[in-house]
Amino acid sequence: MGAESNKSVKEGSDLKVTLDAHNIEFANGDVTNYGMTPQEERVMVRKMDLHIFPIVIALYILSFLDRVNIGNARLYGLEEDLGLKGEDYQLCVSLLFITYVSFEMPANLLLKMVQPRRFIPATALGWGLVSLCIGFVQNKTQLIALRLLLGLFEAGYFPAICFYLTFFYRRRELALRIFFLFAASAVSGSTGGLLAYAIGFMEGVRGFRAWRWLMILEGIPTILFGIASYFILSNDPQSTNYLTEREKELCKIRSHLDGTSLGLAGDEKKIDWQQCFEAWKDWKVWTIALAQHGVTVMLYGYSTFLPTIIRALGYSGIHTQLLTIPCYAAGAVVYLCIAYFSDKTGKRGIFAVGGCLTACLGYAILLGTPQHGAGAQYAGCVIVAAGLYVAVGIPISWMPNNLPSHFKRAAGQGTSMTVGNCAGIYAAFLYRTNDSPEYKLGHGATLGFVFASGCLFGLASLLLRRENKKRDRGERDHILEGKTPEQIDRLGDYNPEYRYIY
Repeated sequence: MGAESNKSVKEGSDLKVTLDAHNIEFANGDVTNYGMTPQEERVMVRKMDLHIFPIVIALYILSFLDRVNIGNARLYGLEEDLGLKGEDYQLCVSLLFITYVSFEMPANLLLKMVQPRRFIPATALGWGLVSLCIGFVQNKTQLIALRLLLGLFEAGYFPAICFYLTFFYRRRELALRIFFLFAASAVSGSTGGLLAYAIGFMEGVRGFRAWRWLMILEGIPTILFGIASYFILSNDPQSTNYLTEREKELCKIRSHLDGTSLGLAGDEKKIDWQQCFEAWKDWKVWTIALAQHGVTVMLYGYSTFLPTIIRALGYSGIHTQLLTIPCYAAGAVVYLCIAYFSDKTGKRGIFAVGGCLTACLGYAILLGTPQHGAGAQYAGCVIVAAGLYVAVGIPISWMPNNLPSHFKRAAGQGTSMTVGNCAGIYAAFLYRTNDSPEYKLGHGATLGFVFASGCLFGLASLLLRRENKKRDRGERDHILEGKTPEQIDRLGDYNPEYRYIY
């Protein structure tokens, strides 16, 4: 990368490293990779993994469960008990996304100002309490009100976590870490089916229906983990209590090696609107955001309606819950392999396109084999899952990979997730009750969205690759002429020394 060429290393009793006019010092080091030995870096990254991921994964599993467990609750009499008729159920599912998409962008911009250690526990406590309260609703109006609140509190969590990880990890470490989160959603799908199966036996306990116990018992752990996260998470590497002083300095070095120093870090006390507007007029932000919208149609349609789709194949409620597990397991295993190779090769676009094409194959099978029985249809569900998490997850690490400036990254990632999650508002209505068991509208529309997303991911990858080649040939060097250091900082990813990941 061009950013790595601007370096000077001086050796003496202490090692001093200067990168791009940023003075960074640390003692008694080895000059290999700016003083980092590979073993030292691995130990440091492992420390961060062990302190960050157990709690954020647990909360994401609970977040996803609390959002989509309405699909499992439907099998245990939720509609009958609350008097839902016609498309009322779809309405209750989709309204959550009105508040969800409305608050994603503000949450991402405010994360650093509020501080992650406060922000993340607050959101978890909020949605945990709301989820628990859903177990006591008596009618459609109450359910709608609480689903809107659930969307409000959950809106900030996933974008905040994806942004939060960029404070700790290098660009080519992110895909595998985002995998952990998406694997968590796959695990939550499997766990949700298993929990729903077990909780189904609580029907009538203390006079409560099984679906009420489902909501209550999945809300309580969220509250407990939300409280725990306040004592576990740190705001950034410099505020941790588990990294040594040398490791904290190495985190700064890693940031500079990654080219992140080619953009402004931002003032914690105010939003840099100029950087935000730079994101909102950047073609790559909108291209990936629109593509993210298409694959998110698939994510929410699949995760919310998979139990309904499988039940329509003729299985009982209990067996339906169990049959969701292999689908999510297939998605998790495939995504793990792809995320590993994506980080290893430093490529994103080709894997995102591959995930889209795999999911399209699954939907084509669902559309073309209803006359061949439940086996072929179920195989289609598994193949969709194999492509789904790759197509949705890889681009989430791709977007921040190419936005080094703090607030441009926050605005760009927030835009992508807001545009993407708008799909949740109408995805529920693609799977209409009267379309059972073939659901041609839902499968066909989703296939179209995912194919279009694959085309956009491919286009973004080709354009970013072409831009890197132009910079390699020096065709953008004129941009630096006559600029002050502050003006160069503000260039961010437009700095000709920056190289995009494609």
